[in-house]
Amino acid sequence: MKTVFKKLFHKRTIISLVIVIVLASITGYFGAQFYIDKFMIEVQAVTESEDRVRDDIDKVLRENSGKSPSEIAPKDNFIIAEYYLNKQTSVKKITSGTVTASGIKQGLYAEKIFDGSEYYSMKISSGLVSLATRLYYKSGAETVDYFNGTDIKDTTATFPAEPTKVLTLEEYKQMYGSPMTYFINYVVSSNTVLSEEYLGQSENGNYKFKLNLDTAFSVMNYSYELKTTAGSSKLPKFESIELTFEIDGNFNLLRVDIKESYQVAVPQLGNMYMTTSGELTEIYEYGGTYEIPRS
Repeated sequence: MKTVFKKLFHKRTIISLVIVIVLASITGYFGAQFYIDKFMIEVQAVTESEDRVRDDIDKVLRENSGKSPSEIAPKDNFIIAEYYLNKQTSVKKITSGTVTASGIKQGLYAEKIFDGSEYYSMKISSGLVSLATRLYYKSGAETVDYFNGTDIKDTTATFPAEPTKVLTLEEYKQMYGSPMTYFINYVVSSNTVLSEEYLGQSENGNYKFKLNLDTAFSVMNYSYELKTTAGSSKLPKFESIELTFEIDGNFNLLRVDIKESYQVAVPQLGNMYMTTSGELTEIYEYGGTYEIPRS
C-alpha cells in the first residue's frame, strides 16, 4: 500500500505544482497558498500514520486522573471512553439511522459484537438498493470471513453457510480502513477536533458532549469503508462531522449521535460526486453474554 501512496503522492505533487504556479500567476501568493494548504491536508490524511494523529493516551489519562467527566474537556472524555471500551471483556454496538443522497433515503442498520474472543459485524442498507454483509474475526487470526446477504429486510438478511470470500487482514484494512477490532469509526484527538461543547447531565446522571471534527484526519480510516460500501473507486470528500455522545460517571460510552455530510463518487454516474448526508445513532452495551449469530 505504501508503494501505491508514493506513486499517488508523486503524480499529484507534479500536477499540483503546475496548478500552484498557474494560481500564483493569476491570483498571487494567497490563491496559491490556499490550494497548497487544502492539497496538503488531503494528502496527509491518506499518508499520515494514525498513531501520529492520535493523542498520547497515557498523557490524557494522567492529566485527567481523579476528575469527573464534567471537569474534563469533551474530546478527552471521548478519548478516555474509547480507551475503556477497548479494554472491555465483551461489547455490543447497535447502529441505526438513514443515509440520504439526492433526496433518496436508505435505511441503515448494523450490529457489532465482541464476545471476549471473536468479533462479529453485520451491516444492512435497505431502500432503493439493498445490501447486506456479515463478517467474523477471531482474535489473533490472520483472516476475516466475509459473507454477502440476500432476502434483505430492514434489520435482517439471509446469509450463506460458507463465506463469500476470506479476506487477509491487509485486504480487510484496505476495504474498511481500520482493523475489525475497532468499534469507533472516527479518529478523535486534539488534532481532529475543531470545536467541543459540554451539554450538561441528563436526568439519569450521564454526561453529554458535542464534538465537531475535521473532515480529513478524523475520517482517515472511515473513508475507506464508505468507499467500499458505495462501490466507488474514489474516497469520499467529507464536508462536516458532528458527534453528540453520552457517557456515564465511569467513562463508559453509552450513545453516539452522528450527523455527517460528504460527497461520494458514484460509479454508475461515471464517478460523479453526489451530496450525501447521514444521521445515525450508536448504542453501546458492555459486560453481557452476547451471542454471535451463526445462521
